[in-house]
Amino acid sequence: MKKPLLFIISGPSGAGKTTILDRLIRKKFFKENFILAVSCTTRCPRPGEKEGRDYFFLDQKTFLKRRKKGFFLETQKVAGNYYGTPGFFLETAAEESKDIIICIDVKGALQVQKTVSEESLISVFISAPDEQELLNRLKKRKEKKEVIAERIKLAKKELQYLKYYGYLVINENLEESIKNLEIILKAERMRRR
Repeated sequence: MKKPLLFIISGPSGAGKTTILDRLIRKKFFKENFILAVSCTTRCPRPGEKEGRDYFFLDQKTFLKRRKKGFFLETQKVAGNYYGTPGFFLETAAEESKDIIICIDVKGALQVQKTVSEESLISVFISAPDEQELLNRLKKRKEKKEVIAERIKLAKKELQYLKYYGYLVINENLEESIKNLEIILKAERMRRR
């Protein structure tokens, strides 16, 4: 059983990580070679989100119990809610001879970088072109002003973590960003295999 490559995708809320990955996972190349890890969260589902596809939605008690038992690769508390990546995705990827992609925040990425060997880890930071565009995207979510303000404050902090990432994708044009991420995935798979 070969050890899977682990691709970390991070970036601030509103950068377009989820949209890019939603489009990318439909491609044949992705389906044949990757597993997208689905995170657990204690936040409520947004309109259109589905259990097991977007997140595994857990109550806080269940989440904390699983964290204590070592169920997660990493966990973080963001905007008052817990998020975590289940560790079983690494085993599943190895069993299926696929690589894995996890979409996590920068602090979670640092946790994973400490536990996974450097030769099997690739990190990509996705960002909006500027703060105004990020604000516009967050406003479309129709979240409370306080939550938007907190997410923008957090985004500014997250940008300071760029130095820990191997790649940066500026999501100004969705199609171009999807293509750029696909190029990174293909190139790293060829280089490291």
